[in-house]
Amino acid sequence: MQGIGIVLFTLGGKNLKRSLRGLTDVLDKTVVVNDGKTIKPEDKSLLGVSEGLNIKKFINTVYDKYPSACYNMGIRELLKDESVEHIFIINDSIEILDDTLFQDFIDVHKKTKLKALYYCRDEDDPRGSFNNTRLTVDLGDNEITLNMGTSGSLVYLHKDVFKKCGFFDERYRAAVEWSDFSYRLSQQNLSTPFLWFPHVKSVGDKLIVNDNEVMYEESMEDRILRGMKLFYMKYKCQIQDLINTYSKKDVITKLKTKSRTS
Repeated sequence: MQGIGIVLFTLGGKNLKRSLRGLTDVLDKTVVVNDGKTIKPEDKSLLGVSEGLNIKKFINTVYDKYPSACYNMGIRELLKDESVEHIFIINDSIEILDDTLFQDFIDVHKKTKLKALYYCRDEDDPRGSFNNTRLTVDLGDNEITLNMGTSGSLVYLHKDVFKKCGFFDERYRAAVEWSDFSYRLSQQNLSTPFLWFPHVKSVGDKLIVNDNEVMYEESMEDRILRGMKLFYMKYKCQIQDLINTYSKKDVITKLKTKSRTS
């Protein structure tokens, strides 16, 4: 696959081994950013990769950066290569079974002109009702669903989004950073309206999601509260206040308009 780059965010442990196993054929396009215990890239046993380890770059940050800063480090590394057009951000809970999913994302991007696409599950429903899908759109050879929530565990971003929208806000601590970034994308008309996250349906059968075995010491509740306060400070609204800002008709109109533009 030409023109792709991958940022794999990890805290180490078994999840890293599993996730790298699914990236065997694209390791030379992958920047691994480890915010957990220091791992030497030459230690193949810890990485779970046998002979032929050929990761594009391995960055150790060691429990002091959080995902936003780690994503930014990986993205900046990829953007040094002018041939990289399509950037995928993956966390180590994702184990890819069929790497044609990368092309699925790219194909949908080209058809819809959306520059941000997500992997979403019912478990990502922010209301906790496990009913995340708000709308299904048939593209002929693929489908997308528009979802209220995403974990950010697997996201496609065209490189243009960083020129127009900047990078991740590094003040977030492993919570709400994706909501913030996606809100900015929507404000710049780079994807669908906020809280209508476009998920490429075909990719769901091409991966599995493993439980994270290594976590930050700071509790998820504390991180979410901090993230929500920061979001409000920046935009003077809460995320839940934006749920009904756009209707299905608005979203369909937006998709039709974007697909007709270059």
